[in-house]
Amino acid sequence: MPTDTDGSPRSSPVKGTILTSPLKRASQQVSHDSSSLMQDDERGLITLRVREDVIQEEEEPTDIEEYELAPEQTFLTEGPHDDLDAVYEEEEGYEDLHVETNDQYSEQDDLDETFDRSAASDVSSLDQPDTDEEYDTDLEMDVADAEKWIHPEKFDKDTTGIAAYERACEIYGVQPVTYFIKHLQDQELVMKYHGIGANGVRAMSEPLEMNTSIERIDFEGNFILGDGAKVLSRVLKDNVYVSKLILSENKIGNKGAKAICDLLVENKHIVYLDLAGNEIEDSSGQAFYDMLSKNSTLKVLLLRHNCLEDESARWFREALVENDTLETLDISWNHFQKKGCCFIAEGLKSNTGLRHLNLSMNGFGLEGARALEELMKENHTIIDLDVSHCRIPLEGAPHIASGIECNDTLEKINIGYNCIRSEGGYVILCGVEVNETNVLKYVDFGNLTVKTDFKKLADELEEEREMTILYGGVLLDHSRFKREFDDPVSRLMHDPMTKLRHWLDQQNYRLVDLLLTFDRDNNLTIARDELHRGIEMNGIDLTPAEVDQLMDSLDKDGDGEIDMKELMKGDQENTLLERDAKKYQEQQAALAREFKERRMSKTAASYMDILADADVTKLKQVI
Repeated sequence: MPTDTDGSPRSSPVKGTILTSPLKRASQQVSHDSSSLMQDDERGLITLRVREDVIQEEEEPTDIEEYELAPEQTFLTEGPHDDLDAVYEEEEGYEDLHVETNDQYSEQDDLDETFDRSAASDVSSLDQPDTDEEYDTDLEMDVADAEKWIHPEKFDKDTTGIAAYERACEIYGVQPVTYFIKHLQDQELVMKYHGIGANGVRAMSEPLEMNTSIERIDFEGNFILGDGAKVLSRVLKDNVYVSKLILSENKIGNKGAKAICDLLVENKHIVYLDLAGNEIEDSSGQAFYDMLSKNSTLKVLLLRHNCLEDESARWFREALVENDTLETLDISWNHFQKKGCCFIAEGLKSNTGLRHLNLSMNGFGLEGARALEELMKENHTIIDLDVSHCRIPLEGAPHIASGIECNDTLEKINIGYNCIRSEGGYVILCGVEVNETNVLKYVDFGNLTVKTDFKKLADELEEEREMTILYGGVLLDHSRFKREFDDPVSRLMHDPMTKLRHWLDQQNYRLVDLLLTFDRDNNLTIARDELHRGIEMNGIDLTPAEVDQLMDSLDKDGDGEIDMKELMKGDQENTLLERDAKKYQEQQAALAREFKERRMSKTAASYMDILADADVTKLKQVI
């Protein structure tokens, strides 16, 4: 067995190692690392000397597969350094390379080391190319490459932001939303009730910030809270593509409302903002004032179902005076009371931009109705007004009627679900009738149950002006049936003697001629059967019931026959009734003229008089 220079046996080669020629092994060993000529080993410093005349070119297989792997083959790199020499001797018969184990180098060693470095350099040059392309080390990287390795996110080519979104989801601990990834390049991002939350918005911030295709964002019902609204405000601050932002039902509160208002102070591209149902309270009023007074591009602002009160109404009054570009304002279902409603109405009197106004479900009351009257008289831009569910009483109906009468732009009004009753609705219709512009085409009274006079006037207006009037059912006027024959005109029209006298005038008969014609037994009286037969034979327009009624009214003594005296008495009573009816008609005509004058006065007091007039319904029927 081969031994080392100190006499110790050498280790056998490791199994599975490929053996190569001494020249190639030396070349590979030297080229692997130029400093490997001197290596620290447990037994001392090993110096490999390679004679220059030994180095010769020989062709070697270029592919490792050309070597035949024998069971006893070993890989050169798997054995210890002292075993390598044994392998060399056994294969080629070369003598041991000179090994020095002294602790100090001699001068000869220094010369030999210099020679060995030169020889190693020549050997390595046989197998290595001239270029340095294969050496990809940190020392050869330029600054740009190093920056890519240190900060890869700066050189990310993810233009869609999907990869950034997925990384952010991992950071914030949220589940990536597949719908968001699929629709990130659409024009509309509609994600209603996806449970995004504040962290979900944080994860979406980077792709939304770099996005250039989305024009409408709808995050309704995602519980993003105030923190999510602040993140979205930062993301959209410099965005010039999103024009519609819907954040309803997200509970953003005052914190989120102020953040969004700050956003719209800077962002001049959002024209539609929906913040409905977000628990925005009264303290946010000033933020909305700052936004509306500085923003000139917002067209639609929806703030329904929030907690705004009278202090916010004061700020909105000032904002509506200064802002003339907002076209739609919905502040329904808030906590405005009488004073707050009056503030808003005052601000709208001089506003020249608003066209659609929803004030429903607020506490207007009678004072608010008066403010609405002034609003409709002075504002000439609003075309759609909703004041339903505003607790307007019956006494407020004349003020609404007076405002409608003087308005020349209002096309649609919703006055339903207020306490105005059928009489108040009728008064409002009177105001619509007097309005000469005929602009108003839609009036909604909700489920208001009306009387026949209301229905008759509504039918006339719908036919004449081609407008729509909505209301509930129609009540039967039972009192009208009780007073059916109270007035002289009704009694005259329902008296059978009136029809009988009309026939006598047509035939140019006298009462005595009637008696002689109907009297069949020549006793100068008319019995019941003779009266029936005579009316039927002469074709007088009286029903059998009316004939019996005539017989009962003329037979004063109740003997079953009508004599000449009773016939003349009935004629006289009918003549007096005719005079009373004519006088009554003249009185009603005078009342009608007065009624018309009151309506044309265009004051709430005149409509109040109409409302207080108990005979208004009957008067309309006579007219």
